[in-house]
Amino acid sequence: LTLLGKYELFEMEENESIQTMFGRFQTIINGLSFLGRTYDNFDHIEKLLCSLPRKWRPQVTALKASKNLEKLPLEELIRLLKVHEMEL
Repeated sequence: LTLLGKYELFEMEENESIQTMFGRFQTIINGLSFLGRTYDNFDHIEKLLCSLPRKWRPQVTALKASKNLEKLPLEELIRLLKVHEMEL
């Protein structure tokens, strides 16, 4: 798979932690940016939220309702997801 393909098809793996998933994601976006393919923060946030498994749906819905995703830093999203991960 190309880097672009990996980005397009990115999904959280079964029993993967948010930290590990985000590490994989960052490797892909760093590689893409090295190749001149850049996305804005909002694209990354949408991609990450869509990559989460079904059990995360309520959290994703809550985040979309409560946060301005256009302005949410990626690190903040990851922090919020880690907090929720402990509850799961």
